[in-house]
Amino acid sequence: MKLITVFTPTYNRKKTLRKCYESLIAQTSNNFIWQIIDDGSTDNTEELVTSFINEGVIEISYIKKPNGGKVSAINMSLDVTETELWVCLDSDDYFFPKAIETYERLYDEIKDKPEICGLFSVRSNPDRSPMMGCDVPTEIVFETQFNLRYKYKVEPEYVQVYKTAIVNQYKYPLFEGEKYVPLSYTQDQIDQKYKFLIFHEPTMVCEYQADGITKNQKRLVKKNPKGYTEFKRQQIEIAPNFAFKLKACITYDTGCILSGNKIGVLRSPNVFLTILCFPLGWLDCKLRYSNFKK
Repeated sequence: MKLITVFTPTYNRKKTLRKCYESLIAQTSNNFIWQIIDDGSTDNTEELVTSFINEGVIEISYIKKPNGGKVSAINMSLDVTETELWVCLDSDDYFFPKAIETYERLYDEIKDKPEICGLFSVRSNPDRSPMMGCDVPTEIVFETQFNLRYKYKVEPEYVQVYKTAIVNQYKYPLFEGEKYVPLSYTQDQIDQKYKFLIFHEPTMVCEYQADGITKNQKRLVKKNPKGYTEFKRQQIEIAPNFAFKLKACITYDTGCILSGNKIGVLRSPNVFLTILCFPLGWLDCKLRYSNFKK
């Protein structure tokens, strides 16, 4: 059994998958399985992946499913993963040659630490510099993603290599007619019990596509308001301070308005504050989402 599952969700990304593949066959360690979950592609992705498999250079698992969005692909991946470690390599990203070797080495430091869920670093630019010019302070060794993002202001461009036995316990809720929940939904839950080991070696390069999730956040929220509202409900629950809770209540109201479920404010973990914030949620909805069509 290999040590690491490299999970790649893909939807009509035939044009970028080859670069991803080439970075994997260039790895200094082959202690991994490349697991591709095809979310209903219509651009002959399957034909390309079959050619990769026929080359026989690395072990590849290919699963094609009906289109359901990235979070449904993540859920499926975790259901079938059998390796000790799991890492997501998006179809528009690629590894530096020593990525797998680095994960193997660092895993030895945490595999017997039950309070550590995995490895964490910032994704890189092609020149090996950290994305957004923002790395984790070097004095931090163990920390949650939540604190790294909100306390230390590390921009959310992360490499997360998980212990499969831990991350497999946390799945995304799926809502009828929707395909998206903010990706940090499950990580916020994991952060309540576990921390990451922080490392600084560059291992993963990110190259965003024009049709990717990060560049289309507002449109995704407009099209998937139930998932967004559930994410904000959870943020109200875990808010570390009043300012965070206030913002979460406002944006929870925004989600209720977008989903056409204004009575949903009564499901808030803090009903009183959420009702008080409703006018601000309405304003947020108008200012940020009125120009985006479903």
